[in-house]
Amino acid sequence: MAALVFALSPFILVQAYAGMSVEEVQVFTVFKAMADKGDAISQCNVGYCFEHGLGVLKDEAEAVKWYQKSAELGNAVAQCNVGYCYEHGLGVVKDEVQAAKWYQKAAAQDDVFAQHNLGRCFAMGFGVAKDEVSAVKWQRKAAEKGHAGAQVALGYYYGTGRGLPKDYVEAAKWYRKAAEQGKVIAQHNLGIYYARGLGVVKDDAESVKWYRKAAEQGYAHAQTNLGMAYLNGVGVAKSDQEAAKWFQKAAMQGDVRAMTNMGVCYFLGAGVAKDEVEAYAYLNLAGVTDEQARKGLGMLEKVISPEARLWGQKRTKELQKEIECHLGIIKDLRKAAEREMTRKGA
Repeated sequence: MAALVFALSPFILVQAYAGMSVEEVQVFTVFKAMADKGDAISQCNVGYCFEHGLGVLKDEAEAVKWYQKSAELGNAVAQCNVGYCYEHGLGVVKDEVQAAKWYQKAAAQDDVFAQHNLGRCFAMGFGVAKDEVSAVKWQRKAAEKGHAGAQVALGYYYGTGRGLPKDYVEAAKWYRKAAEQGKVIAQHNLGIYYARGLGVVKDDAESVKWYRKAAEQGYAHAQTNLGMAYLNGVGVAKSDQEAAKWFQKAAMQGDVRAMTNMGVCYFLGAGVAKDEVEAYAYLNLAGVTDEQARKGLGMLEKVISPEARLWGQKRTKELQKEIECHLGIIKDLRKAAEREMTRKGA
């Protein structure tokens, strides 16, 4: 078979040389030609290209236009994407009602991402009347198809008894399914279930195993709980150094428990070199919202020098800036992860 040859206009070639590969432009050209002929799948793909700047200059309003064309022809992926655009205000003015409407259309066609999103809408009263029973219904449909976010939601509903009778065994079952897919919140929650014996036989080592999986993915609460396990020698060999390591990671994400524990570690020299200035900074920052941190800071202020207190106050401001910078990076990564859970690519 002869290789396909694409005749590219000078304008398209300029786009390619402006940071897009020739292959991307070629693919977009094919999609656009088919979309112009009314092919719904190609129209959805053209929308995706415009949204992400693949083979064409990024244009979110143009993306919505093509998603809408495809959606109106009944393409479920495009319907879900139109809903997502209305939910987040991508290329259109935010509109909760329109978002829910398009999610409903796609969900009715068995689109798993739309089912998950519609479940979220019913849970929050986003564009529809709040209805936890309906939220459970749609999350179950998506969860049974293997959607990890929906499995987490279903675990949450069973664990809290919202929208259906409380059942820790079922909650643990669904958390496990999501955890085995790498869903970090499910891994953390499964760790809690093993630590407390909720729906499973209590097993501290198994709890640490799941905390670790979530902690290694950067989940702050799991990092703090893993640090506590090392600090107390529960489910793992006691190690002040490992405890401080995990507290530090969580503290840099603004976890107040971790900041308090890190302050204590520096105060006592547990797992780190004793440092009253660092101890002051962590306890002072955590003390804004944490009573234990305020108590610890009160004890520290009785034994440190006025000079160390001044340095501690200066270090508090520096530490706050470091945490805020780190949180900005984490926030961007979480947005990307959320998008993977709520939409399907072209």
